[in-house]
Order: sequence, then C-alpha cells, then structure tokens
Amino acid sequence: MSVNQNVIDQSIALAGIAQSVRVVQHLAWKGHTNLTDFKAVIASLLKIDAPSAAGVFSGSFEVSSGLRLLNQQIDPQHKEKDPEFVSLIINVMSLQSQLKKKPELMELLSTKIQSLSTQFKDADFYNDDAIFNQLVENCSDIYKQTLSKLSNRIQVKGEPNFLKQPEIQAQVRAALLAAIRASFLWRQSGGSRWHFLFKKKDLLESIRLLLSNPIKE
Repeated sequence: MSVNQNVIDQSIALAGIAQSVRVVQHLAWKGHTNLTDFKAVIASLLKIDAPSAAGVFSGSFEVSSGLRLLNQQIDPQHKEKDPEFVSLIINVMSLQSQLKKKPELMELLSTKIQSLSTQFKDADFYNDDAIFNQLVENCSDIYKQTLSKLSNRIQVKGEPNFLKQPEIQAQVRAALLAAIRASFLWRQSGGSRWHFLFKKKDLLESIRLLLSNPIKE
C-alpha cells in the first residue's frame, strides 16, 4: 500500500492530538494516566526543528495509542465511540485557530517553547520523575501565560476531586499544550476539518499502515 507522505504526517500529527486528549481525559476522570503516553506527547514540545511529524514525536510508535484511538473513532465499523473525546479534539483545533489570530500571543508562545526546549532538550526526564515534574510545571505555566488568555477556553470535564488538585491541573494544562502543538503540526501538514468528511478513507489507510509498520524519525 502506498500512502502520500503528507497523509502520513497528518496521521501522526492527529495521533499526537488524540493521545494528548486521552491523557487529559484520564487525568480528569481517573486522576492518573499512562506515563509513557504522557511523556511522549510532552517530549514533542521540545522538538522544534524536526523535518517531519515523525521527527517531532521521535517516530510514529510513540503515538501508537493515539493511532489506535483514531482507528476506533474514525472507522464506522467500530461501535465504541467517545463523543467527549471528539469534542475535546474539536475544541483543541478551534483554540489553535483562535491563537493564530493573536500574533502577540503566538510570538510569546513561540519564545516560551524555544526557551523550554533549550532548558530541557538534553534532560533525562524519561528516567527522572523530578525532572519530568518540573517540565510539566513549566509547560503548565506556558499554557497559563498564553492559551489561558484566549476568550474560548477548553472546558475539561471530570471528577471534581481530581480537577481541583493543583498537580492534576498542571498535568492537564501541559497535555493540552502538547495537543495544541500537535494541532499546529496537523495544519502545517495540510490537515483541515474537511479531511474528516472527504479524506477519511485516506486517513484510515495511513493510520493502519503506521500501526502495522511504525516509522522512525
């Protein structure tokens, strides 16, 4: 099966959004999430000049959870659908579009992400929880200084006992920042909402190819 490289990039970027959103859902409803999936999407914030979507995520395998979620949600044969999951993805894409219309906030976000990358790109946050927790806090602060300033904020539903915990709040904001980063990647690779109407078959083929044959950077 031959799949266009743009569609591959779109699929990986969309998987990054999906995986980030599922991290948010797990944190909000369960108070914890898959740490490997979480670290994979947070790590993407540090890859600023990667040549492809696969490069941003250090290979498509790192967003395998996101790819499986997409396969389930896009494929009409799958009966288990998650309306909240889909709604969060739409809200992330809408917030990203709103941010594009605010050049000063865009510039601030870019500067903050650049600084974050410089500070943590060589840090061993995969094996050091203290470093990862600090990275998450920094991502949360960036979200508060930029995306929280927009009028249409993302409303996250969940268990109040979890959502009121500062640590969970910081983790949710960090995961949402990663989702916004992946949304920019989705747009840059030519993705749009029309794809879910007219390019669904191409996306599904690409997603399934990546699940069966993961690619490296």
